[in-house]
Amino acid sequence: MLKHALGEQSQDELSADEDTLSQHSDSIMDYRQIKQQSDIHWKASSRRRSFSASPPPSNYQQSHVSDSPLQKDAEQPVRRVRICWQNEQDQRKLRTKHLSKAYDEDLRAYEASERLELAKLKAKAQEMEQKYKENVLKGTPRISHAAKIYSRKNIPRHSKLNQRISRGGSAKPKKTAPMKVKENDLLPLLLEEFPHMNISHPTMNKMWQQQLSQIEQFKSPRVRNQWKLQNEVLETLKKHNLLVDVLKREQAHNRRLHEFRQRIERQKCTQNKMRERRQQVARAKKYYQDYRVQLRAKMMRTRTREERIFKQLFEEALEIQKQRFLELRSYAKEKRAEQKKQYQDELQSMENYYKDQFAMLAEAVSEERRDIQTRERAHTQTLSKVKRELRSKLEKEIKELQDMITHDDDDLFFRELEADRLKSRLLVASFQCSKNYLFL
Repeated sequence: MLKHALGEQSQDELSADEDTLSQHSDSIMDYRQIKQQSDIHWKASSRRRSFSASPPPSNYQQSHVSDSPLQKDAEQPVRRVRICWQNEQDQRKLRTKHLSKAYDEDLRAYEASERLELAKLKAKAQEMEQKYKENVLKGTPRISHAAKIYSRKNIPRHSKLNQRISRGGSAKPKKTAPMKVKENDLLPLLLEEFPHMNISHPTMNKMWQQQLSQIEQFKSPRVRNQWKLQNEVLETLKKHNLLVDVLKREQAHNRRLHEFRQRIERQKCTQNKMRERRQQVARAKKYYQDYRVQLRAKMMRTRTREERIFKQLFEEALEIQKQRFLELRSYAKEKRAEQKKQYQDELQSMENYYKDQFAMLAEAVSEERRDIQTRERAHTQTLSKVKRELRSKLEKEIKELQDMITHDDDDLFFRELEADRLKSRLLVASFQCSKNYLFL
């Protein structure tokens, strides 16, 4: 991390130096242009300084050059550029000094916070490891509990790397105490040594099964007999549960048969009731048909008399309506002629009014269109300028990210070093076992 930060700082300094040099070159070109435009307005106020590495000329040459005002005016911009360049150099040195001081302070504070956090994480890991060992002694461990203890999120990635590797990149030999591996602590110990390893759940389950099967092979016969008795008890419990299920099925079958018989009896009762009801409905329908025929004959006689009266009234009303329509037609014709004349006059006045309004509106629209075109032109120019600036900025950032990615260190080398170190420690480790296990 320190190398990475120093590399970024050096890259920033190089880019800043290139920017300042480009600015100086641009300023020199600008001063030359200013010199060509106005060579009379500059005045010599101090001794000239040259950028060349040759020794200074003699007093005769200096006096000869000072006599020419054109040479004096030509050297004045160069002197100003030299002064500006020296001021910028001093400011850059002061800025780098302050930046390095602030960076050192931040680095020390960050290292102190990392040490404190690492101490807290170690204490927490020890507590969780103690709880895990107690749980392992009580029963079979679970993969979720081990993964929860030795998860990748709990330990920072650069903590052990800073302890193992020095600033130059070479591994320092370190004396370590001999390891003591208990019967169920081999896999947790390996996980503790490799805290940020990504191991899949099937692989972890397979490792636990291999460890448990290896420990199971060395168990005493007394423990095996206990397991056998437990298996027999489980088998008897399964048989008892099967018999209970069979009895429950027989009771359910008898209950369903009784319900089916009751349902058949209820269906027969409902069929008898429906038959009686249909007979009653048929008798009522017959009585209703007789009454309907008699009532229909009476209504037909009444309807014929009413139709005759209504027909006579309708003929008289048609004659009255005809007279009224003739009168209304003549009145409507007169009104229509008057409205047509009035409508023509209104149309003529409105046409004259709208002609004037449309002329004024066309003039206003043309003026507004010209304003909109000018605004759009200015907007497109500003947009193109902003796009060019953003594109250049993005290209610069992408280039910096690519440089950072290509200069990043590879962690595989450090992983191999850690695996070799742990293998050498396991070879000299002392394995312990309780009295319940017999090694053959």
